[in-house]
Amino acid sequence: MNKKIALSFVMVFVLWVVQACAAERVPLRVAQFPLLVQSRMMPTQDVQDKLEKRIDRSLHIPLNGTLNAVQYIPEKECWAAWEEARAETAGKAKLKDLMRPVAEKLHADLVVLPVLTGYEQYQTIRWNRWGRYIVHSYAAVEIVGYDKARDEVFSKGASRHFNDEYATQGEVSQLAYEAMDEALSSAKIHERVWIWKDR
Repeated sequence: MNKKIALSFVMVFVLWVVQACAAERVPLRVAQFPLLVQSRMMPTQDVQDKLEKRIDRSLHIPLNGTLNAVQYIPEKECWAAWEEARAETAGKAKLKDLMRPVAEKLHADLVVLPVLTGYEQYQTIRWNRWGRYIVHSYAAVEIVGYDKARDEVFSKGASRHFNDEYATQGEVSQLAYEAMDEALSSAKIHERVWIWKDR
């Protein structure tokens, strides 16, 4: 029984120390935009949700409510800053060129904008004695953003192709998931957040 009481005191003390440290920490201000679709085909809502969950996971900090490591800027504020930055450039700027102005308007330390730039799937028939159907799939993703700590505007992309007889791994949704994972890894989104957490 005494061991349980002692363990409880230790856990309370550790929690108190963590909260005290968190109170002193300046949280990383993150502007996370929802998925921007610029592809010829529109993915289903389910596919879009699954792609956004991958982005959420890359920016996730366990126990963030206690650690206070990351402050996520509300989506409404992100879009307002976006529209303001676009208006100032007369709508002619590339996505990458808008990242720094958006970050400045939001006082954001990290801006992340995921873009689905390619998403298509169709079938053709291979004219041989069996007349087999061939699936043609393509998906491409770009992660655009700004990292204040490095004063870096970044744009990292990834794509996947499939041209063969039907197979589940050739589904355009599966290609999009793989491209998203690669683009997030290439842009080092998870690393950028965790480096700040450990400061």
